[in-house]
Amino acid sequence: EIDLQSAAASAEGRDDRGGLLASGEASAPDLDGGPSMLVETTLDEPIIDTIKRDLRMVWTKLGKVMIPSKDTQDELRNWDLWGPLFLCLFLAILLSIDETGSASSHKDADRPAVVFSSMLLMVWIGAIVVTVNAKLLGGNVSFFQNICLLGYCVAPMIVATALCMTIRLTIPDASFTCGAGPKTVCLPSGACVDSSNSTVNVGASCGGWGDKESCVGDGRCSQVHIGYTNVLLRLLFSVAAVFWSLRSSLGFLSEVVTPERRALAAYPVCLFFTAIGWMVMLRTSSS
Repeated sequence: EIDLQSAAASAEGRDDRGGLLASGEASAPDLDGGPSMLVETTLDEPIIDTIKRDLRMVWTKLGKVMIPSKDTQDELRNWDLWGPLFLCLFLAILLSIDETGSASSHKDADRPAVVFSSMLLMVWIGAIVVTVNAKLLGGNVSFFQNICLLGYCVAPMIVATALCMTIRLTIPDASFTCGAGPKTVCLPSGACVDSSNSTVNVGASCGGWGDKESCVGDGRCSQVHIGYTNVLLRLLFSVAAVFWSLRSSLGFLSEVVTPERRALAAYPVCLFFTAIGWMVMLRTSSS
């Protein structure tokens, strides 16, 4: 009779003491015959609350990766795939942005789409290969847990990409000047003329390989001057992002793999983030 009364009270949304159950709580009977226990559930909560809770969880894990601490490994054990998916999509979008905004042929117009799909493919296949390698080495980690770890550790690469794109827009990585053409003759006085005795403006600034208007006479826009400041800054940010990602990911993998196999587990992880860093260097170059 007591069990029937408890079941009826639970169905009416009341506990054994006659109080109403709060939204998101379910009544669970006590095996010892005592009062029922309240179990929290999220079945009745609004969708907006679920989205906010998931976003807070993603933000917390992202902060633990960007600023590693002692509880970073514990936080990443509660895996999810939403955060890695959004991070990888954002990185692929950044790297697929064309450096000029225009294309001279239909083949060049398809290049951003190729870069976007290639970047997504490289990140996910690389993460799967690294995960399978860790499992084969006897790592005490689940498949999706390792995918989640590597996906969140891509975040420093996004920071490096944004910084490199800013450098590309503010500091040129190469400049062009007009050079002598095949029929250009430079006189001892320093002036250069072509076969029609027209002055060639050797050394004048021009826009690049396709610029045919800035150079006069037989001149060609063919002299390239590398902007070492741009290259060194982009290299610095890319290398720093690789080490940042490795610090966050290897700290977790070192705990789930035996000490004698840690080097074998770390090697593909280093290749994985080095490849992404190299892609960042290539795609943020304007040449």
